[in-house]
This record gives sequence, structure tokens and C-alpha cells, in this order.
Amino acid sequence: MKKIFKYELEVTDIQHPKLPLGYEILSAGEQNGKLFIWALVNSKNTPINTTIAIVGTGNPIMFNIDDFTFINTIQCANGLVLHVFHFID
Repeated sequence: MKKIFKYELEVTDIQHPKLPLGYEILSAGEQNGKLFIWALVNSKNTPINTTIAIVGTGNPIMFNIDDFTFINTIQCANGLVLHVFHFID
């Protein structure tokens, strides 16, 4: 059975959260001062590493942007504006 789960992110350029095989990332946002992605998953599937990249507005992009898809822009309560990308498998 599929469910929507959230996964906490760090404020860092590249990270590798584990999501169940077959996941579909739906959105990214801020909740209670923390960053998250929300994904449609089958939690019984084996967890695998995925790659998420975060770029602040005006900061250099330190990865090949053509290898990633855009997820969402997050306007944080602290004033940061972050753009979240997912590596194309």
C-alpha cells in the first residue's frame, strides 16, 4: 500500500536520503523551521539512496544541473530562499 511520508533534509548542497524503491517525490517545503521532502512511497520496499541538491538564491550551482529535476522553491521563515532538485536516476 502506498502512503505519503516526509523525509527531513539538511541545509547542504548535496545529500543522500534513503527512500523506499519506487518512490515519487511530490514536494519540498519548510515545517517548524526544518526542511522536508514529501514522497509517495511503498514503505515495504527496500530503502535506497537518492540524491537531493539544494541551492540558495544567488549561490553558485556546484553540480551538473542537467542531471537533476526541479522539485520546489522553499521560502524559509528565516528569509532564505532555497531551490530543491532531485537527481535523475
